[in-house]
Amino acid sequence: MRALRSWVWGAALVLNVSPAAAASIGDPTAQAQQVIPVEARDGAYMVPVLINGVLSENFIIDSGSADVSIPLDVASTLERLGAISPSDLIGSKTYILADGSRVLSAIYRIASLKIGDLVMQNVTVRIAPEKSHFLLGQSFLSRLKSWSMDNARRALIIN
Repeated sequence: MRALRSWVWGAALVLNVSPAAAASIGDPTAQAQQVIPVEARDGAYMVPVLINGVLSENFIIDSGSADVSIPLDVASTLERLGAISPSDLIGSKTYILADGSRVLSAIYRIASLKIGDLVMQNVTVRIAPEKSHFLLGQSFLSRLKSWSMDNARRALIIN
């Protein structure tokens, strides 16, 4: 950065440097940022997620959900594919849904969820009733340094 500043005298310089480039020029605080396109559907944002490297589904980004949630029929498919097994079962938990109802759900540890180039390992996942929505909840989101939605670009920004 010092070399860039030396030739600019008295002028404002705005420099957009990619995080990778910043890291390569010695900025220790640089961190790769990912911009992941999302799809707006029925008032929610959907993002493609690869589950355990074998199955890709569109998840609703849901910061109000305690855990990532996948439907029972998909969990059964993952088991048939050998992507999860009974040994991945952590236990069960009672969830309070948006309508105030309570439901007991099985909890599994999923080896990996991939969004864009980001792979998160050992994610707690709730098994929801068949045909439920896929929810990308806090068991994934809270483990990120930061994340935000860019409504203008329809993108999930992950730091």
